[in-house]
Amino acid sequence: MDRTFRIKEVNGDNSFQDKKLVVKRDEINLLIVLELGGKAQFDRTFNDIWKVVKLNTIDIDSIKKLNEKYDYKNICIVHHGNIFSDTALGSAKRVELMSYRMKEIKNVISKLEPPAEVDEAYAVTICDKSKTIYKKGTKLTEIKGFLGLKLLIGQLLDNGTFISVACNEADDSDFLAELADFTDKKIKIFGNTNFSFIDDGRGFEYNNLTLNSYHSILNSYLSSAWQNKNGWMYYDTSTQKLEPTKKELWLHSMGKKIYTLLERKSTLTQTQIDKQHYAQLYFSKKYKVFHEKYVTTISYNNWKKEMEKKYPDFK
Repeated sequence: MDRTFRIKEVNGDNSFQDKKLVVKRDEINLLIVLELGGKAQFDRTFNDIWKVVKLNTIDIDSIKKLNEKYDYKNICIVHHGNIFSDTALGSAKRVELMSYRMKEIKNVISKLEPPAEVDEAYAVTICDKSKTIYKKGTKLTEIKGFLGLKLLIGQLLDNGTFISVACNEADDSDFLAELADFTDKKIKIFGNTNFSFIDDGRGFEYNNLTLNSYHSILNSYLSSAWQNKNGWMYYDTSTQKLEPTKKELWLHSMGKKIYTLLERKSTLTQTQIDKQHYAQLYFSKKYKVFHEKYVTTISYNNWKKEMEKKYPDFK
């Protein structure tokens, strides 16, 4: 990516001004976890797709630090619906962004001159201006969250995907469109019309032995309940349309595919239950240790081959 650096002078010579330097950032698939303890499920999963990062909140500073290092092929945020902060921080520090709030902030910004830099001072300026437009104004934490999301989504590369794993966000038909307004690139933004699993610590029993907390939301059906048949929705910036998939989303942890959209009904079939069960075991680091400890390494390797034969997409 080309970036322009202004150099005042070098030994009295100012001819070096406005030089474009190619700054190479790593291109990654970024997965952000906001809830306290939520990262553990990903640490115990075999994963060669996602760079997993725990943040307390989506804000200007935290996203700028990431943006200095990375460009994003795909982004996934795992959090409570419309809350872009760790709920353990309490209500005073909560970043809650509904579509109407995002529209309010955009309206305030439209009354201001473009900033030289998006920073804390700019957020304070927006906050002060909001008090002249809206009776209670807008919380500074929400403004910083709004700007942080804009910086994050703005660094998503063309043809990328932004996946918000949260509950019921796509029930608000404007929410995904508001997120899409943060970029001029061709991307898709996914949200769920149903409840989503954001952490999964289920156990497993084998011959009176128990393996605790080996599950992950990766390699599984993400919806905890299937009531809205629209399923996962996405906003496509290239068509500027909101599309219902009427399908479930399955996030991968290994291989080239980021996600798969799958047919499902309110109750999973036994075939679907079995595949999810074996996927959780197959991609679990804890299960590998468990199997090798209580059976043998040879047995584990043979079991893996059987799973790959039955479910070729595991490989």
